[in-house]
Amino acid sequence: MSAPVFQEIILIGLYPTVLCVAIGTDIARRIIPNLLVAALVAGFAAMALVSPLPDLSLRLLVAGAVTSLGFSLFSQDLVGAGDAKFAGALMLWLDPVQLPLFALIAGLIGGGLSLALALRLQRHAGAGPAAPAMEASLPYAVALAGAGLLLHPYSSLMLGA
Repeated sequence: MSAPVFQEIILIGLYPTVLCVAIGTDIARRIIPNLLVAALVAGFAAMALVSPLPDLSLRLLVAGAVTSLGFSLFSQDLVGAGDAKFAGALMLWLDPVQLPLFALIAGLIGGGLSLALALRLQRHAGAGPAAPAMEASLPYAVALAGAGLLLHPYSSLMLGA
């Protein structure tokens, strides 16, 4: 298999599939499996071996910083560990200059999710017992993966493929 075909399979097949599965598992179980994070990291590593990236060191630095920030938020019980790992792995795939836009889009999607969850909980508040804890938690992989999917077509990885 030639390098461009392999790169296209990873960019168009693996990345969006992993993000969509992460959305599904986080909605259904409020878990982002480590296998999905590992698939993102391994897929990126394979692609970086096949086609050299001039900004590889900067991508690794940004991904490490995002992961560190995520675990800092996790230590304060603000996000889940899966969200922290997933956000860092996602940053490998996006251009470092896309980080502010990624944060903005994920924040907007997350805000919409928060509003929808608050409205749902408010509507069900008068209907009986309190909602289970899982229903009250926010599946933030939806926001992270949504932002990743929206920005993916504009990343240098896709534009250069």
